[in-house]
Amino acid sequence: MSDRGLSGHLLPVRVKPQADELLSSWLTRLSLGHGLHPRAFCTSLWPAKRIWVGDIDRHATTDILSVLAKKTAISLRRAFATTLNAYEGKLWESLTPYGSMPWLLLGALQSQRRCRPGLQYCPQCLRADAIPYFRRCWRLGFVTVCTDHHRRLLDRCPACREPVNFQCLPGDTDTITRCYQCQLDLGVADAPVLEASPVHQRLVAFQTFLLGALTTGWCQLGNHEVVRLPHYLRVLHHLGRLLVTHRHADHQRAMLCRRVAQPYFAPCLPAAKRWALEGLSITDRFRLLLLLAWWVDDWPERFMAVCLATLLWPSELLRRMPDPPLWYEQIVQKVSWWEALKKAIQEYDDKSCLAQARAAQTTPGTPERWLVGDAR
Repeated sequence: MSDRGLSGHLLPVRVKPQADELLSSWLTRLSLGHGLHPRAFCTSLWPAKRIWVGDIDRHATTDILSVLAKKTAISLRRAFATTLNAYEGKLWESLTPYGSMPWLLLGALQSQRRCRPGLQYCPQCLRADAIPYFRRCWRLGFVTVCTDHHRRLLDRCPACREPVNFQCLPGDTDTITRCYQCQLDLGVADAPVLEASPVHQRLVAFQTFLLGALTTGWCQLGNHEVVRLPHYLRVLHHLGRLLVTHRHADHQRAMLCRRVAQPYFAPCLPAAKRWALEGLSITDRFRLLLLLAWWVDDWPERFMAVCLATLLWPSELLRRMPDPPLWYEQIVQKVSWWEALKKAIQEYDDKSCLAQARAAQTTPGTPERWLVGDAR
């Protein structure tokens, strides 16, 4: 189909955005619905704009969204909900136009980074959709599993190992789920099934908790304190970077892997440190989130215990974190050499009392006060 007729008030094919659909996904479906390559379609609507340069999900202006809303007969609010800007104030305090953002994965079209993983997907979701589409939440780095199908997400074509770049599909493509490189339907891919183990189910609950908090922008800590979700995610991101880039990160990950009964892993880091988490493959981020979900569970007791066990002190827990949230800083300040010493003394006393009590049980005539652990 040619681009004739696209300049009218309404588009010939008015494809509506689906629930939580990503703007780039919606634009691509609109393009394919008119039989056009996404670049050609957008050039027809916005001749003076280079729509597919950079991250359209993040950089879409009100002018662009207004045109889309009018030509598809939907509200501007609904069009805006397809953008990452709609997360502002809930996931981030503010979304900057350029530069890296915590937990934001690479966009669908960033040609200089096509070899790197970016947009994620659940094959079962794509297969079950009446109209297949890609979700906004699949751009978020802390999302690594599908909580509906209890499977891990994928971030590449299983056949040719290319990342998802649906905006490169030719105009005669029958569905947005095709791999742009080998034309495999990503909906037929087989994603790993989550285990019934407590550590995997904890991650499912943790991700559900975070996505649920996106509706209000607030979340509740383990000690029942309610805090801003952007602050919580900022702390979570900081702890994730410690487990990846800290000078003792290998030791810290190894210790946490033993605690949660998971095999040790060494993540393959991207060249740019600013993408230390967002540039990780889905497999590495999944393994990392398993550790983080366990570490911040039962806040703040387990967090402090792990810090003391791995010798993570306030100077390191607060480094490169300007203006930390007050609730985090207060807990971090309790992690000290003195607290570690008190903990070690208490553990030593407990073991000594237990050993004395056991010895007393095998010694006839021992006073009863020894049986209750009175070491006086």
